[in-house]
Amino acid sequence: MLLTFSAATTDLSWSQFLLSALLSLIFFVVIAQLTPIWTRYQLPPSLTKYGRTPAQPWVVYAEASKDLGPLITLPRSLMGPPVIVINTAAAASELLDKRSVFACRPNIPMAQLMGRQNNIGFTFYGNRLREMRKVLHSLLTPSAVTTHWKHLIDSQSLTLIQRLLKSPETFNEEVEVSVQEMIVCLAYGKKPDEEYIKTARQVMQDTWTALQHHRWMVNAIPLLQYIPSWLPGAGFKRLAADAKERFERMTRAPFFAVKFEMLNGVADPCFVRLALEDNAQHPTQAHEEVVMYAAGSLFSGMFDTISPIISSFLLTFILLMTHHQAIQRRAYEEIIATIGDHRLPNLYDQSSLPFLDAVIQEVHRFHPPVPLATHSTYAEDHYEGHCIPKKSWVLGNIWAMTHESSRYDRPEVFDPDRFMQRGIQHAAPDPRMQTFGFGRRQCPGLHMANAVIFLNVARILVSFTILPPLEKGDPVPPLLQFVTAFIS
Repeated sequence: MLLTFSAATTDLSWSQFLLSALLSLIFFVVIAQLTPIWTRYQLPPSLTKYGRTPAQPWVVYAEASKDLGPLITLPRSLMGPPVIVINTAAAASELLDKRSVFACRPNIPMAQLMGRQNNIGFTFYGNRLREMRKVLHSLLTPSAVTTHWKHLIDSQSLTLIQRLLKSPETFNEEVEVSVQEMIVCLAYGKKPDEEYIKTARQVMQDTWTALQHHRWMVNAIPLLQYIPSWLPGAGFKRLAADAKERFERMTRAPFFAVKFEMLNGVADPCFVRLALEDNAQHPTQAHEEVVMYAAGSLFSGMFDTISPIISSFLLTFILLMTHHQAIQRRAYEEIIATIGDHRLPNLYDQSSLPFLDAVIQEVHRFHPPVPLATHSTYAEDHYEGHCIPKKSWVLGNIWAMTHESSRYDRPEVFDPDRFMQRGIQHAAPDPRMQTFGFGRRQCPGLHMANAVIFLNVARILVSFTILPPLEKGDPVPPLLQFVTAFIS
């Protein structure tokens, strides 16, 4: 049968023609995406019998790995790459720490449309990532934390203690507010005004919105990011454009404010000022842009990740202390015996308080604030006979690693003494080597976070007695329950 076009066809406008062509192209892309191309790979064993989204999935993955091995493949939709979970510290060390192929983050087109490629948490592995990490690491080493930021950490902790004395029932909110104020001062040297905090919180919400991977068709069909924003169904592009404008405003405005203050000799010590001064002899626009986005990454990363992590950690610590009064009392007595009761602990006391450090390590181990760490592969790789395809999503199951019975005796028991045997063979490894991530994607703010956690825990112990609530006159510790979320 011969197909012919009628004259009416010529009445179609070019926009209608282009729209039809685009829809046809999308149709064929969808069909291509639905083709199970991953079946040709020898993937790690699949977790099909557990369904797609179990409660506290890190526990389910850890249990499954006992039968299936250190790597497991999650059930997935047809429209997406494999998701592979690493459940042992040995496999994580070999793959996530040692092999650069795992140093990528998953490609999330919605996040890219929001401008997040300029944030270190989303930057693809390459020179830009290395340059930003170099700037961040130079000012966030353990020595830099005590040299440059000790006064900020001290002020944050004092502010928190004072607020808790007035209203202990608002603990979670007080922790987040005090840490967020400290973060803005660290990055830009000034306490934030209410409008800036409001914008930062909206940017944080934008980021979580982009990370809802299955909510956005563009994440499954990246080609959609190139369609015009005026097309029907392209509302996601308009939403992303608004989010990108907020992100750029939050990043650029305080950076240029610090530059202006430096020109006038009135800039307070902060990350931006110190990073620019380090390269003052050979300033370039490219370096300034790296510093600007590194500062923005520092601020946003600590604001929407480190701040909730610290809050989660301190809440977990308090919950556990209601169950372990003897451990709380022993940590308090160590502090008093070491520094007396005439002053509050400071950062220089940390090395003199080994049991308190052991308590902090055990809280990290017992329930890591971020149970799953996300990576992606930029090339195909292999491990123990299994293929890990290019662009796979790879999850490091931190919870499973801190509960390996081969590394921690009786992992279900809260026991800080497991860390009091330093230097002896088979001593328990420090869980903080995993709880802040792996390899080139390890959190650059980990030393800052560790310092904040130590000082707040120490000062809470000497300022308060943590007791379980009473029911009919009897102490009843709360249940040890944790939410299923990115930060638990």
